Amino acid sequence: MDIQKLRYFVEIVEKGSLTKAAIALNMTQPPLSSVIKKLELELGVQLFDRRGKRLILTDTGRLLYNRAKNLIASADTIMNELVEQNKGLKGQVAVGCSTNANLTIIPKVVQRINDTSNIVINVKEGNTSYILDELRNHKLDVGIVRNVFKKDDLHNEILFTEPLMLALPPNHRLLRKKRDVRIEDLKDEKFLLQATTFGHGISEIIIEECQASGFFPNVIYWGTETLPMLNMVQMGLGIAFLPKSFLKLESFNFPPIVEIEDSRLVIKISLVTFKDRIHKASTDKFLEITKGVIDDMYDFTELYS
Repeated sequence: MDIQKLRYFVEIVEKGSLTKAAIALNMTQPPLSSVIKKLELELGVQLFDRRGKRLILTDTGRLLYNRAKNLIASADTIMNELVEQNKGLKGQVAVGCSTNANLTIIPKVVQRINDTSNIVINVKEGNTSYILDELRNHKLDVGIVRNVFKKDDLHNEILFTEPLMLALPPNHRLLRKKRDVRIEDLKDEKFLLQATTFGHGISEIIIEECQASGFFPNVIYWGTETLPMLNMVQMGLGIAFLPKSFLKLESFNFPPIVEIEDSRLVIKISLVTFKDRIHKASTDKFLEITKGVIDDMYDFTELYS
């Protein structure tokens, strides 16, 4: 089956007439009509119900139209991959991630990609639920998330696990303790927590650990981003938790940060892709480079020291 004939057929369906399709394709109407008749003969089916000058799509034609669009998209993807490879990998990758990942991981990835290829990175910031929806709608190629979840249609590759640290207001009483802070020391504190929109996130981990220590945290604020919470901690409004890798943001004015003794408070960073995605060379290259960047950025013995 000639893909070009399918392109002509789809154009006719979407334009609604041979005349409009011929104009869009920059060709005359008789050759276009001939192509469609040859396609019908080749397939042994009637694609249009011809009533005077009107072309009405048959049920068989509707089926071919839906399938043809997918075939054309796949053919275009193959051609784009070949062109990317031939030109030294040129393409675009749509990435969804948190603000933290956009501040820490993405700049290093962009720097390394610019050194080796011509890939353009389009970043959308958002929570895990938003990122997964965009992946399913094929508006994103890759997601970088912190939440733990299991979905049959998504491939979730854990890149690393890191401990959570505790942010305290300046001059807080716990800063005067001669030993490390324990979870039970936080029983009377006001908590600022990250709202989880999907899966098992930071807030669930913290609440479970508090309950295991005999209390339920007094949460006075739910937010989606950690940096605004750290500003609130600096103002003395409560305590917050942050991944240890946040401390790599050298330009940020952090409140006092302490470790939690014998804590099981850890989070995982994952790369997420749609399992049935059409593989693009540019996306595969992005995934490869991102894994390398994270390996270089994070000394995993240092994260736990």
